[in-house]
Amino acid sequence: MLSLSVAASGCFLVAAGAGAGAAVAYDKRGANAQLAGTVDANFDKAVASFAANGVSETGRGTEQRGDVRTLSGKKDALDVTVQLKRVSDSVTSVEVVAKKNVIEYDKQLATRVLDGMAK
Repeated sequence: MLSLSVAASGCFLVAAGAGAGAAVAYDKRGANAQLAGTVDANFDKAVASFAANGVSETGRGTEQRGDVRTLSGKKDALDVTVQLKRVSDSVTSVEVVAKKNVIEYDKQLATRVLDGMAK
């Protein structure tokens, strides 16, 4: 089952059926979703997804006593960033951006990283 819709903000939403368990929103810069699990658990999934997608880690950040975490990396000419924000004890908001410069983005890589986290 796959349902598609265009939100008022201009984001393209894809809600997948049984497999993913999370709605993924795509915008000009990348992909985002709310994933089950804590920020720390999803951060570990982001690290694993970087490795699986050939992204070399370049930095990590933690803010707001761990409620916000960031993972940065590079793949070829792309800067890849995953930002994780606590929504609740069991839900994390995740945004993945892969950019070459201020106007060129690779949504496919961002989606692959996010998909790797959602597994």
